[in-house]
Amino acid sequence: MTRASLSHAGQRRSFMVPRGYSLVELLAVMVILGILGSLLAGVMLSQQRFFQRTNEQMIVRRELRTAMSVLPADLRGTSSSGGDLLAFNAQSVTFRSIVGTSMLCAKSNATTIDLPPLNAARTVLTSWYAVPQAGDSLYALRTDSSGVAGAFWTVHRVISITSSPTYCLLSPFLDAVRDLTKNRYRLVVMPALPDSVVVGSPLRFVRSTKYELTQSATSKWYLARSEHVGGAWTAPVPVSGPFMAPDASGSGGVGFQYFDSSGVTVASAANATKVARIDVVLRAQGNSSSGRNGQPSTIIRDSVQFRVALRNRQ
Repeated sequence: MTRASLSHAGQRRSFMVPRGYSLVELLAVMVILGILGSLLAGVMLSQQRFFQRTNEQMIVRRELRTAMSVLPADLRGTSSSGGDLLAFNAQSVTFRSIVGTSMLCAKSNATTIDLPPLNAARTVLTSWYAVPQAGDSLYALRTDSSGVAGAFWTVHRVISITSSPTYCLLSPFLDAVRDLTKNRYRLVVMPALPDSVVVGSPLRFVRSTKYELTQSATSKWYLARSEHVGGAWTAPVPVSGPFMAPDASGSGGVGFQYFDSSGVTVASAANATKVARIDVVLRAQGNSSSGRNGQPSTIIRDSVQFRVALRNRQ
């Protein structure tokens, strides 16, 4: 074989054998992939933190909305002129809260009255979210000779409550057949009911209630509700939170301010009957938070302020 043919065969083999990558090319590819990977990881991390912050903001605002629905519902039924506002300061408020309503079905004597069943056949005459207990207060509508136009509420203490289907059997407000086996309620109250509280008079049951910030086992602060039942306060039940820690100046998680009808601040509980409006500030915060990519973590906080006008205010 001639030298020319050998050269031609070598050239063909050089075209057939694949050429490898050089070290410089490999390093360039690795650098490009590293940059793209870093950018992608940063975008993913930023998105993850964004969704985390958004979720925490939603939780914080949800808790604020919960408190906004619970507090006004209780406070609006409070009559400061009627003595329902018992104690207050910048961090807590104690008042009489309505737990149920009914009507006087029968009156055995001045201290013993009967109530209709909860599920009366004709209409609902007795309704409560908690069965009245000894120590609760009873408000009975007292009427004079001018009728309801000259009415007012007389206050009594519940001494005992029992139930039986034999109470108030001949009441015109109940169905003699369909209500025959239903439990009715008998209350003993003090002091004695006046003669102007008659069969058919509306009744309201109230219980001392307190809202304040309480600290949980995890050191978080929650807006909690407690009731005075049977001569003692129940354990506080958290209704929303967590909130910022309490502060005596009113700049903590919950702040209450009290005003009379002319807008003047009422600072002392001795003047509770003058309170016509309660302003509430709530400051909630998230359990955890993370900042934007490359920035330190932060705690998500939000606040809301609203006013509650009291019933029968002066």
